[in-house]
Amino acid sequence: MTAADIPNFITKPKTLTDVMRAAADLLKQADDSGLPGPMSASINGGGSKVRLGFPGRRDSYHALADWATRFGGTLTGEPYTFADGEETVHCQVYFLFEGMTVEAYAFIVADQLSI
Repeated sequence: MTAADIPNFITKPKTLTDVMRAAADLLKQADDSGLPGPMSASINGGGSKVRLGFPGRRDSYHALADWATRFGGTLTGEPYTFADGEETVHCQVYFLFEGMTVEAYAFIVADQLSI
């Protein structure tokens, strides 16, 4: 093996175009499954990552749980306090889809989750 050879077990980063296509496929599959859609998305081609932001409402917790069930992953949450003092819970699900890392997340006001 020369310095220019890349072993088969190492995957190359996807191009931005590849990540955008995969993200579109992910959103299409989610829509076809009847999952609630995110309100925002950010894409990192070099890192092969997609972040999907959901609204800071109680029903987003259930939406994230549905995404975790459909695509794999575990829904987690941890306390988060914004600079203005607002206390929230940062809920998130990580999973792999077509060779990219996906994070679906929401910052939900803490008292909305305690009901």
